[in-house]
Amino acid sequence: MNPRTTRRRLLRNAFYASAGASLGPLLSACNSSSSSSADDSAPFVPANLSELNIPLGPLANISALGAPDPITQIAIPAGFAIRAVATSQLPVLTPGSQTPISSYRWHSFPDGGACYSRPDGGWIYTSNSEVPALPLGGCGAIAFNANGEVDDAYSILTQTRQNCAGGKTPWNTWVSCEEVSDGLCFECDPFQTGEGIAKPALGKFPHEAIAVDPINRVIYLTEDTGDGRFYRWVADSADVDSSGRLRMEQGTLQVMNIAGLEDGGYEDNDMALTTLRRVSWKDAVRPDEAQPGVRSDIEGAGGNAPGTLFDGGEGLWYYELPAPASPGANTPEGGSVDTRGVVFFTTKGDNRVWALDVENQLVELIFDNSQIEPDFGDVDNLTVSPWGDILVAEDPPSSPSSRIMVVQPNRQAIPLVEVFHPGSEICGPAFSPDGSRLYFSSQRRFGTGETYELRLPDAIVQSN
Repeated sequence: MNPRTTRRRLLRNAFYASAGASLGPLLSACNSSSSSSADDSAPFVPANLSELNIPLGPLANISALGAPDPITQIAIPAGFAIRAVATSQLPVLTPGSQTPISSYRWHSFPDGGACYSRPDGGWIYTSNSEVPALPLGGCGAIAFNANGEVDDAYSILTQTRQNCAGGKTPWNTWVSCEEVSDGLCFECDPFQTGEGIAKPALGKFPHEAIAVDPINRVIYLTEDTGDGRFYRWVADSADVDSSGRLRMEQGTLQVMNIAGLEDGGYEDNDMALTTLRRVSWKDAVRPDEAQPGVRSDIEGAGGNAPGTLFDGGEGLWYYELPAPASPGANTPEGGSVDTRGVVFFTTKGDNRVWALDVENQLVELIFDNSQIEPDFGDVDNLTVSPWGDILVAEDPPSSPSSRIMVVQPNRQAIPLVEVFHPGSEICGPAFSPDGSRLYFSSQRRFGTGETYELRLPDAIVQSN
C-alpha cells in the first residue's frame, strides 16, 4: 500500500484526544468553496517522544470557507474580511480616493514579505519583486498608520534579479534573496526609501528564504533547486556588534546532513521521516562560489557533494515555543533539553513541511500530502502567526485556485484562504505586529499581481 495513503487513512480515522478537545468547537461553518473543510480536519494524533510536541494556535478553530468574494475572487472563513491594498504597475492609492499616495508604482510579481512595527503605532509590509531581469527586481514597501490606513509606499531595493523570498531579522531589517544560481542576499531598511547591502557571506545559490536564531547567532537558509541543500550560517564572534546585531559578514556557511541520508541522500518515503532524526552539519565547499556549480564539480569528479538533498527549498521561519509547565516536560526522544527554538521550512518538489529542533538538533517531517485533500500543488512561502499557527502558501503548477493552509503538525491541514486566480500563486504571507491582519499577494492576478489584506475576527485577536 502507498505509504501516503496509509498515513492519510490513519489521520482520518484518529479520534480527538483530550488535548485536541480542549481546542473547543469550531466556529459555525458556512458553505465551503473548497473540498477541504474544518469539519473533517484536525483529527488529533497525540504527541509522543518520537515527535516534536508543537501546540496548535487559534486558527485551528476556523470555520469552512465561504463563497469567493465577488470583487477579489478570494474565499475566506466567516468573520474574516478581505480587501486589495495594491495592484502591480499602478500607484498605491490614498484610502477612499484615486489620489496616489506616492510616486511609487507597486512592483510586478510580488513575492515574499514581512511586517514591521512603526513608532506611531502603525506598521510596514515589505514585498519582494520576482521579476527575473535586471534592473526590474528588488523590493517595495507599503506603510500603514495606526488605524490600518495606507499612508506611504516606496522602494527599498533595486538593481537585483528574481527576488523571491527572504526573511525578517530580529533587529528589524529585511533580507531580500535572489533566486538565481549565483544569487545573493541583500539587507534592506524597511522604514525608508533606499538600497540594500549585499551579504555575500550568506552564500551564492538560488536563495529562497532566511530565518534568524538570535540566541545561537545562526541564520538558516533554503535553496530553491531540485538538488538543493538546507544551510545554516554561524556568525563569528567578531561579526556581532555591541547591540547583538549580526553584520552577516564573518561566519561559516554549512549544510545539513540527516542521519542515514548524508551527502546527497534522499528519502522518498514520507512515513520514514515522520519520527525524529538527528542532524549534523558540514562546512560548505568553496563557500564563496556558486553552490550549484560546486556540487556539479564534485559530482562530476565522482564524489558526493555534502549535505542531504532537499527538493526545492522554499518558505522558512524561526519560532520559539512557550516554555513547558515543568522542566523536561517537552524534551523529545534523543534530545537533552526541552524543545525551544523550532525552524519550520518547506520543500516544494515533494510537498513537505519540516521542523528542526535547534537545541536538540533533531528534525521531523510534520506535513505531507497525506494530510490534505486535494493535494498541495507546490508548498511555498511559510509564516507563523504570533500565536503559533503554521501557515503555508501554495504555488500550484496548474490549477484554477491556490490556497493558504493552516498546517497542524501530524494532523489534517485546513484552508484559511482560497484564491480563484487561474495561473497565479500565493506569495508573501505575513501578519501585522498585533496579528489583526494577514498580508499576501496573488503574484499574477491581472498578469502582474495584486496584494491583499485579510482582517482577522476580533475574537481571535483579542483572545490571544
